[in-house]
Amino acid sequence: MALDIHFTSAPLGHEIAGVDLRKLDDDTFAQIEKTFDTYGSIVIRGQSLTPQQQVDFSRRFGPLDRFVLERFNMKELPEVFVLSNIIENGQPIGMSDAGRYWHSDMWVSDTPPRGSMLYALEVPHRGEEPVGDTCLASTAHAYDTLSQEMKDRIENLSAVFSSKLYAQFVGHDTVKDIHTKEIMEARKDIQDRQITHRLVRRHPRTGRKCLYVVEGVISHIVGMEPGESRALLDELLAHIVRPEAVYRHRWRVGDVLMWDNYSAVHRATGDFEWPQRRLMHRTTLSAPTLAQAA
Repeated sequence: MALDIHFTSAPLGHEIAGVDLRKLDDDTFAQIEKTFDTYGSIVIRGQSLTPQQQVDFSRRFGPLDRFVLERFNMKELPEVFVLSNIIENGQPIGMSDAGRYWHSDMWVSDTPPRGSMLYALEVPHRGEEPVGDTCLASTAHAYDTLSQEMKDRIENLSAVFSSKLYAQFVGHDTVKDIHTKEIMEARKDIQDRQITHRLVRRHPRTGRKCLYVVEGVISHIVGMEPGESRALLDELLAHIVRPEAVYRHRWRVGDVLMWDNYSAVHRATGDFEWPQRRLMHRTTLSAPTLAQAA
């Protein structure tokens, strides 16, 4: 039976309706995975998952990664990373604040993870309205809608991503990522790392070309003057996150939101504070193996 897909006006964030992730046959799962690969971000509402059930579903896509801050991974199931602003016994139960900039996860790695799955258990509200939205934009759609002149210009360019620049950027008042210092201390090997990525990369599973631009962390484009480099990066990011191309997810309890780190970037709005409670569980899909990418 074909999936019931409710399409948004954006290129991604389409909702798959009428499925229970605890009870999927192989054919239905294959259709979900194909939809995820095709669009880069999908929504599945109305789920009721234990942490183990979330891990079991996530593992159907392949191996999983663990988040770098072990203290925010569930002790009994460390593949589950807890995002929350809830304090218990004087200690945070999860990471409260991260990702308020346009990014794909773990760009500092040679092999960034394939994607992430975020499951909502508690959603903050302001009155009747949910807050703490997550915004996503398609880097594949962005590439497809570039002029041919721009595609030719950037085809063979590479950019230098800097963890030191990231630490400076997310410390800015407009971002307020309070766990940056902890992340950098936990990963001493990346505190002052520079890694070069192609500006245009092919999705390892679909072969589709995608832009690879992360806000605030690219120091320069290789072989380009600083002013020209910054102007081009700003132009590409503005093209990726055009309002008509952005999907803004308004959370409900029981929502599952998945994003692909090759063909999408995402950003948390973070427009809430205690006593508005938020609790999410995240699993992270490892980079595809050669067999998965085939």
